[in-house]
Amino acid sequence: MNIRKLAWKNLFRRKSRAVFTGLGIFLGIGTFVALSSLTMQMEGAVRDKLDRFGANILVVPRTEQLSLGFGDIALGGAQVARARLAVSDGEAIRSIELKDRLRSVVPFFLTATDASGKDVVWMGLPAEEIAVARPWWKVSGMLPMEKGEVLLGSEAAALLDKGPGGTVLSGGRKFRVAGVLSPTGEKEDSMVIAPIGDVQALAGSPGGVTFFEIAALCKDCPVEDIVAQIGKALPGARVSAIRQVVESRKAAVDQFRRLGMAVSAIVLAIGGLMVFVTVMGSVQERTREIGVLRAVGFRRRAIVSLLFWETGWVSLLSAVSGAVLGTAAAWLASPLFGVARTEAAVTPAVIGVVIGMALGFLGSVPPARRAAALSPTEAIRSL
Repeated sequence: MNIRKLAWKNLFRRKSRAVFTGLGIFLGIGTFVALSSLTMQMEGAVRDKLDRFGANILVVPRTEQLSLGFGDIALGGAQVARARLAVSDGEAIRSIELKDRLRSVVPFFLTATDASGKDVVWMGLPAEEIAVARPWWKVSGMLPMEKGEVLLGSEAAALLDKGPGGTVLSGGRKFRVAGVLSPTGEKEDSMVIAPIGDVQALAGSPGGVTFFEIAALCKDCPVEDIVAQIGKALPGARVSAIRQVVESRKAAVDQFRRLGMAVSAIVLAIGGLMVFVTVMGSVQERTREIGVLRAVGFRRRAIVSLLFWETGWVSLLSAVSGAVLGTAAAWLASPLFGVARTEAAVTPAVIGVVIGMALGFLGSVPPARRAAALSPTEAIRSL
């Protein structure tokens, strides 16, 4: 008789045991695929969100510390910039070899000048880049999108007693207050934020830049290479990576991966144990049947093959159904974890099917070896 047909008949004769055997693999693979798919989607979502928030590379003019003194009298020191930055340096930054890894290159210009008779710090940056450079800002009113518009920090608004729709005078020009920034706990609370061209004009420094903030996409995080290439493109600048931000991004993404792998490993171990216990129980119950098969001429290899075919069919069906259920569950649950629904992940499902088959075969090895070692005389004793 064909071993495969005999295996199918045995499964249909013992449907409840076959279902119980496959249940462990079904639940294990379903959980593994669901967690793996969800973790993969969460990694992408976390990475995208982290890449959107804040810069991780800072470019400032290179300075030298000069000590001042006369004879034995020390008069302190002063920092002297070796070179100044300009808006045109942004093009040099965007032309580096790893330019595809740069999400944004934002120039900032700072100057201290008056605003309606009060001395405050003005911060200028391209109007179209404000939402990109500071996506966490909450504004009452509107962002300054046109020349002649400003955004007041919360402390600056209180100092000037201005709100959205008001006006601020500086350098003989009138600026309309487009909005007021909610408190952030940072220095911009006391600043006046405006399009960079307006601030450069107030300071009499057209094209000047105080520093560049660069946000590098950190999937693989080659930040050190990016820093080196920017330093080569701008020899008069000091380029530094905000390592804490980069490391926190890596740690956050890795933590999601470890959590998913740990939970999946536990569930898969339980599934493998269920297969082992169920198949071992089946061998003990089928002592008579296996002994008869040995008596009519079935070799040990045939007995092992029979059990492997039975377990293989159950493992395949359970793993495939578990992978389908896990993929669907991850797709449906993704919005609950703040992940936009995307296309179903195929890789975790394929890996899950392979693992399910491997669990089934590995779990049936000890019982199969025990079954093959049975002799016809044991079948007679079981009568």
